Amino acid sequence: MIANSPIPPAAQADPIAQSRLRRLLERAENFRKHGQIDFAIDSLEQALRLKPDDVPTLLQVAELQLKAGCYTPGRAAAMRALEGHLDSPKTALRLVRLLGVLSESGLLLEVARQIPPHVWDSANSLVAMALELSMVGAHGPAREFVRAALAREPEHPPSLAMAATIDVFHGDLDAAAEHAERCLRYLPNDSGMHWQIARLRLPGGEQRVPRIERALALNPPLEDQARLAYALHDELHNLGEYDRAWAALEHGCRAQRAFVGHDRDASQALFDALLEWTPGEIAQGGGHDDPRLAPVFVIGLHRSGTTLAERILTGHSRVAAGGETYDMRAAVRRVTGIHFNGDLDLRAVQARAGLDYRALGADFLRRIAWRAGGSPMVTDKLPSNYYMVGFIARALPHARFIHLNRDPIDVGLSSLRTLFSHAATYSYGQEDYVHHYRNYRRLMDHWRQLLPDRILDVQYQDLVDRPEETAARMAAFCGLDYEPAMVSIEQRKDAVSTASSVMMREGIRRDRSRVWARYERHLGPLVAAFPEYA
Repeated sequence: MIANSPIPPAAQADPIAQSRLRRLLERAENFRKHGQIDFAIDSLEQALRLKPDDVPTLLQVAELQLKAGCYTPGRAAAMRALEGHLDSPKTALRLVRLLGVLSESGLLLEVARQIPPHVWDSANSLVAMALELSMVGAHGPAREFVRAALAREPEHPPSLAMAATIDVFHGDLDAAAEHAERCLRYLPNDSGMHWQIARLRLPGGEQRVPRIERALALNPPLEDQARLAYALHDELHNLGEYDRAWAALEHGCRAQRAFVGHDRDASQALFDALLEWTPGEIAQGGGHDDPRLAPVFVIGLHRSGTTLAERILTGHSRVAAGGETYDMRAAVRRVTGIHFNGDLDLRAVQARAGLDYRALGADFLRRIAWRAGGSPMVTDKLPSNYYMVGFIARALPHARFIHLNRDPIDVGLSSLRTLFSHAATYSYGQEDYVHHYRNYRRLMDHWRQLLPDRILDVQYQDLVDRPEETAARMAAFCGLDYEPAMVSIEQRKDAVSTASSVMMREGIRRDRSRVWARYERHLGPLVAAFPEYA
């Protein structure tokens, strides 16, 4: 399937065919540069008729098809490339990145197994592979690649940065701090490392604040401004300087909002379409059931306690932690043939009546199976799967949903204080959050009416105040007996890659309620929207 080495001998070709091939590839590149994607794809397809198994050309076809929103031909080209011969580390990484975009995490892992760390040519290639593995939740293999990168080049800044990130996921916070500081020796203004260190809540923040401010004063690009401002906010918050911390947070939110954007009208249209799901649609069934593996979806707003709920549930001996996967989104892309970014696309919702729900369920279980590791039950903890409840309910008739509920002002402030990258674009402004929250509550009420026996509502406060009792409720809902190990989350050593990764190492904390009171005078829109919680 995949060559043992990413650097095979160069293939010999007929000179005339080679010349024609080169002209077609140059034409395709010219079309691509001018945004003429269809013409570029056509030129590449002609090139493939001359050289059908050329992996770089297949990868370019796949990338352009996905860019055009065409999932089926894009994936088909990627699968053909997967069967071909990888001619260089660059090509191998391009394939791996494409598999990540397609959420083909199992196949990505297979590439990592067939091209192990010692085969790669440089620390740059190794750390790039580590990043792709980590992004699909394969944190153990990612750590092997980053360690190999550091063994090859001990002071390689990208490898040090990646090592710090992986250390955090595995709860090795001292090593994370050491790797991040070493990276900053070479890249003193690296926004990611300043942000990573601030998340660790280490003593000595008063020494770190000035260097973050110096980096911000250089007026870096928006993405870096956001990371640095969030780092400054975290350090000042931990020092108890709440007014300065709020000013830094406002800076970070402005930068991130400008960087990722938020389309409130598009969000409204998606919620309105989802509210059109009917009881009759759900009752039609037609999904896929595998008695060997039962999925449990842990859903709710970001920062509502979904990570804690998953950690408790997966403390059970029969439940594996799937983490935050995009496997259902990928399965929806495949059955609709629509490639989209974000949590869900309006076109997919509008196409729901004609979908093959058996294929949807089977594709999801195929994707998530490696995460189960042989356990009979596996979680998918992507919070925003609340968009997907209708699709999941039809595709997987035995799937269950654990829905986390938390004080909306606590969630609102915690969301403002969390840098989500490209997720939760509503979370960088109070008004956007309030608008999103109200739609989300309407949608959850709708799902609850359609699926009263398949959704378990769990209050975050119950998780922290009565963990044993709440864990027993969750276990019973999943058809399991309670096990005391479920609530001993601080004893677990497996990786956690969510925004709560540091806190999960501290056990079940009972001091996370009404944190917003420290910032109350800045939270007028939130407090006004939810006066019953103020």
